[in-house]
Formats: sequence, structure tokens, C-alpha cells
Amino acid sequence: MKMPSIRRFLESLSQISYRTFLIVVSLVATSSFSYAGDLKVMAHESVSISQLNRSELRQIFTGHRQHWQNGKKITVFVLQDNDELHKQFCRDILQMFPYQLSRLWDQLTYSGQGVTPVRVSSYEALIEALESTEGAIGYGDKDDIVKLRRIEVEEK
Repeated sequence: MKMPSIRRFLESLSQISYRTFLIVVSLVATSSFSYAGDLKVMAHESVSISQLNRSELRQIFTGHRQHWQNGKKITVFVLQDNDELHKQFCRDILQMFPYQLSRLWDQLTYSGQGVTPVRVSSYEALIEALESTEGAIGYGDKDDIVKLRRIEVEEK
């Protein structure tokens, strides 16, 4: 008689652990997904584009596209490679690792075909640079920035 009750106890315990595991996983997935949704590509208000596909965005951030459609120079601003927001942008928006992006910038610079993006030291400096530089593009995670144009990223 003792054996079935112990077995039932262990089965109910494993069910509770399984449910707890599922709840924790769903909470973690939801919280990281909602943060990723808060990340935005932003540009100076002089930039007339409001939508780019992922390929076009990668061309801009890797330095392969250096001018907007109207001929204005694109100035790319980013945070330092070790900044969490920069890592998040690389992974979620560009779908590459920060070190891959840095290598592409280095190749472009050392071959003389382009220049690396302007790296800023803080989020505040990033927003200030985006607001004050015509043709600038970067990223952010706040909605209350009035002077910047938000650029939607298509999944194409």
C-alpha cells in the first residue's frame, strides 16, 4: 500500500515541476520578446525614409550603402560593442553578432572603401548625435524621443 502512494506523490511532484518549468520558460521568453519589440531603428528627422527591409538596413550598418536615396550622406551611430543595447540590436534587428559587424567595419575601413560608424560612449550621447546630425541613423529603446524619425524594419 505504501508503494502506490509514494509513486503518486512522485508523479504529482514531477507534474508540478514540469508546470513550473513551463511557466518559467514562458515568462522568460515573453520578457525577452517584449524587450526586443521595444528596440527601434531611429534616424534624424531630415531622413525621409520611414521603412527599410532587413537587407537594406544591414547594408547601411555594414557600410555597404553610404548614401540615402536623395544623395545625402548616411552617418551611422552605434554604442560600444560591449553595450547590452548594441548587442541586442545586432542580434535581434541585424541578426548577426557584434563581433561580425566589427569585422565587416574593419575590412571596409582597411580596404579604403568606407569608414566605420561613429561609436558613442552612452545612450544619451547616441540620441544627441542622432538628433544633431543630418542623415544620421542609429537605434534606441525609448518612445519619448520627439526629434527622431522611427524607421520600421520589414522582415524581407
